Amino acid sequence: RVRNLVTRFPLRSGLLNRVTREVHAVEKVSFDLWPGETLSLVGESGSGKSTTGRALLRLVESQGGEIIFNGQRIDTLSPGKLQALRRDIQFIFQDPYASLDPRQTIGDSIIEPLRVHGLLPGK
Repeated sequence: RVRNLVTRFPLRSGLLNRVTREVHAVEKVSFDLWPGETLSLVGESGSGKSTTGRALLRLVESQGGEIIFNGQRIDTLSPGKLQALRRDIQFIFQDPYASLDPRQTIGDSIIEPLRVHGLLPGK
């Protein structure tokens, strides 16, 4: 469940590098998603689709709202529980080909998340 999610990014300028304004990337997004359901975010370039996904995984911090997954607020999760959450949520980028690292083989790209989440047998 997501309620009134807000994510903003500061824009800095000037000699002292002060925050002069903010980019309002996500403003008051709300939705419910039940077990077994799939959510697709569709919109124009720059509309906040990827930022919403990143905020759900806490890859970027949100400035407001509430995200609850399996009955827990994700903004209070410990690093270990946050890693488990990331294992349970799948996030597919708008352009999956752009998300591949050309310095890695396809096999390494597939194995990396398994390694990060400790799901590989052995080693």
